[in-house]
This record gives sequence, C-alpha cells and structure tokens, in this order.
Amino acid sequence: MKKKTVVLGLDGATWKILKPFAEAGYMPTLKGLLERGVHGELESTMPAMTAPAWVTFATGKHPGNHGVFDFMLPTDSLGKMKFATAKDIRDKTLYEILKDEGYTPILVNLPATWPPKRDDIITITSLLTQGDQWVYPASLKEEFPELAKYRLTPDESLRVAERRDEYIVDLLAHLEEQMAAVRRLFTEKPWDFFFYLFSHSDWISHLAYTELEEEHEPKARAIFERIDQHLKWFTENIPADTNLILLSDHGFTAYKKVFYFNRWLEQEGYLKTNKEGDKMRGAATRRAKESDKITATKKRVNIGTGLLRFLDTFPFLKPVAKWSYHSVIKKYLPINLKVNVGIDFPNTKVCFPKGSYITNGYINKNWVYTDGCISREEYPKLVEELAEKIRNIKDPSGNPVVAKVMTRKEVYGDTAPDEAPDIFFELSDYWLIGNFNSSSLFDEEIENKHGKMGIFLAVGPDFETDADVEGLKMQDVTPTILHLLGLPVPEDCDGQVAHALFKAGSEPRERSVNFGAPSRLDDKPSESSEKTSLAKAIGKIKL
Repeated sequence: MKKKTVVLGLDGATWKILKPFAEAGYMPTLKGLLERGVHGELESTMPAMTAPAWVTFATGKHPGNHGVFDFMLPTDSLGKMKFATAKDIRDKTLYEILKDEGYTPILVNLPATWPPKRDDIITITSLLTQGDQWVYPASLKEEFPELAKYRLTPDESLRVAERRDEYIVDLLAHLEEQMAAVRRLFTEKPWDFFFYLFSHSDWISHLAYTELEEEHEPKARAIFERIDQHLKWFTENIPADTNLILLSDHGFTAYKKVFYFNRWLEQEGYLKTNKEGDKMRGAATRRAKESDKITATKKRVNIGTGLLRFLDTFPFLKPVAKWSYHSVIKKYLPINLKVNVGIDFPNTKVCFPKGSYITNGYINKNWVYTDGCISREEYPKLVEELAEKIRNIKDPSGNPVVAKVMTRKEVYGDTAPDEAPDIFFELSDYWLIGNFNSSSLFDEEIENKHGKMGIFLAVGPDFETDADVEGLKMQDVTPTILHLLGLPVPEDCDGQVAHALFKAGSEPRERSVNFGAPSRLDDKPSESSEKTSLAKAIGKIKL
C-alpha cells in the first residue's frame, strides 16, 4: 500500500503571527499540530514571491533552473511581459513524478498549474489561469456542483476601492466556497497525494499585516481563525497513517518607507523616458498636492465582475465607460495600472519592467531583447557598476536603502536563462517602487509585502514530534517528500533531503538517498526565445 501525503499551503504565512495566534487560543488546531509535529522556518526563493516559490516547491529547484522567476516573464522586449504558465516550467514536477510512479495526485489551487501539464491528474488551477476554464477535467463540474461555483479569486474591486470590511467578508465567503469543493474531492475521489493552498492568508496579510502583527486585529484575524477550523476538519478526516505537511511560500513584513527605484535609475542615466514619461513626471507632482484632498473626500468605486459582464453584453457602452474611468474614476484608485508606461526601452539600460517583482532588476541585453541596447561586452562592467552604486544608495538619514545587492550569477549560478533578472536585492526598511508616481525618490507609507522566511510543519507517523529544525529551504521539500515515499530523488535537484525531520531511528531517517534521472525536460526554446530569434532573423533580411 502506498503512503499517503497531504500538503496544505498557507500562502504568505509567517510564524511571527501564527505562533502568537496559537498561544492566544485563536488557532487551537495549529497549536496541537505544533505539539505533535516538527516545525521550523522555511526559507523562500529569490525572489520571495508566490509563482517562483511554489514552482520551486513542485520541482526542488531554484527559479534560475526551473524558469519561473516572476509572475510575469519577458518576451522579446522588456516592455512586453507575459504571465508565467505551466509551460514555462523547465522540469518534471513532483506531481508528474508521483503519477509516473503509480500515485494518484489531486492538486487544488497550486500556482503555475495552468494549463495542466498532464490530463490524467485532477487539477483545479490557480490565480495565473488565463480564460474561464480552471477545472480539469471539466466533467468534474457536473459531478460536483460546488466546482461550478468555485472562484479563483475574491472580489478584488472591494480591496481596490478600499471597502475593507466588505473585502474581508468576501474573503471568508470565498474560503468557504473553495473548501466546499475541496471537501468533496478529498472525501470522494481517490488520491495518494493531496495538495490545497489557502491563498487567503496572503490576501489578508497584504491588506492588514501590520494590524495583525501589532494588534491581532479581530476582523482580519478571522481569516486565520477560519483557516484553523478547516485545518481541524483535515485532521479529523485524514486517513490513518497519512503524513500531513503545512508550509508557506514566503513570509510577510511591514515596510514603513518606499523608494522609487525606476526614478533613481532615470536620475543616474540608466533609464530613459519618452513623452508619456514626461507627462507622468508632471502628473506626479500634481497628484502629491491633490492626494490629501482626494483622501478626504472618502469617495470609493466598485468595478465588479458584474459590471464587466454587463459591458461585454452591451459593447456600445464601452466608450462611455472608458471616458468615465479616465475622467472620474481613475484619480480615486490607490494604484496606477500603468506601472512603467513612459519608459523608452530602446534607450534604457536598466529597469524594473512592468509586472516585475520589485526585488528583480533587468538589464536590457541586445542578444536577448530586440530593442536591447547593452552588448555582451558591456554587460559585466555594467553589472558591477550598478551593484556598487545601489549598495551606496542612502536615504536622507544616511541609512542604506537596500540590505544586500546580488548578481544573477551569485543567486542562480551559471544555469539561469538569459531572460532571468540580472540583479537582486534583499530589502531593509524600504520597499522599492517601480512606477513614476512620485515627484521624489523617498516617501513614508506602509507597504505590507513579502518576507523571506515562511513556515514548515510536518505531522505524521514518519515525522518527529514536538521538535523544531533550522535551515529548511523551499527547494528541500520535493526531495524530502520523494525520499519519504521511497522514490528516487532527481539527481539535478537543488534541494536536499531533510533527514532531521524524520523520527530518530525511523526507516526514512536511516535510509540513504536514492538518486534518479535528472528532472530537466528536453531543452526546447522557450516561447520568448523563439520570438526573439525570429525577430532578429527578420531584422537581418535585406530588402
């Protein structure tokens, strides 16, 4: 009989709030699991964000190897980013390996599973899904009506419109909708490996992490209390002799200051703007003067999915809606969707491109991007020069803006594709901003964003009890699960089997690791590299 494994993700969870919640009685199930199992901090990827981290979980490799190093990836230009999909994963995943070994996986809400890599694995995809099909096979929606009502995300228009309490209510409703489907799959479909991700811990932390950490704010805390109740359901319904793993992709931190990094790059001559950029520069000054007045009006907007469906039904109203957005609504939104509009890419050496995570800097390489302006010969000197300048950026009080600067080679080694980011940052007190929506480099505001250290907790017949371990990394999880199940670990995994998690004297702890074939799939040109090669070939044609 095959060992069963349940993996539950708590996106963005950190022990900084979970342990106090458990001790205060808000999460009694979690407290019991801590006493019964082995736990520790889990170091995230670089960058510490959802898409690359969960793909690292699924492959046992760092982002420079598996290829998903951001939510959005460059195509043939840094000005043209695309959303990452499962097609961008360069390696065979844990769930594919398990399927090939005769196991039956079920995946619910695992990021970067769209489109599914296999049609023989029950998969409910996640927030990177494109289109309206996220249940695979689709016939499951007829078998389980709960899946027909399943939403990938809550109503984000409530958060954008700063309707905080309504957003939290919708988060709770969304959690119940997803769990209704999860419970049916868990109890009625056969499986040997079951994965479900609670995204709600991340969404509420982006909204209210500061209040959760400092005040245990009740309305936001209700999300974690409800998650704990669902954890109890899993513990009560999990089959005997099943191992349970809880983990998060990253932690959370409240940054109290922001630094406008693309504007600094512009001042240093690394980034050039066009006419649109000039407009944004002037508008930033005007917005600074108007912001207090706008905030005082307490006007809010709700751009819901119902409105979007209505406009799709009556397309002649779209011009009116477009005018309303630009003339009335836009100035009341707390975000600017044109993150990097205004960048003159053919003349820009370095930037944070639209959609890039803000700890990733890209150099505009001419052998990678059709409008790149930095040659292979110029590249090493520019990387060294840029890293040194960034290390020396100081705020008005003389404090460094970033804690550490690293090159791609320092983070990923020599295996990363050319499209990977070229420079990385570990942050200090400042969150870095990529847009031009400020007339200055520095600003004071709270940003609830990702932290480096997530959580890991394992409970079951093979794991230690009431113990904690150190040094765990996200890339260690897949090798550890494969070893636990007695399966070969791909020899090219970046992670290690964490033997210290297993009970002293137990078979998995004493057994040597059995290494198997590499998990790297046949190296095929990515969509972006194919487009780049084609564009460059066309450019060489002389008419």
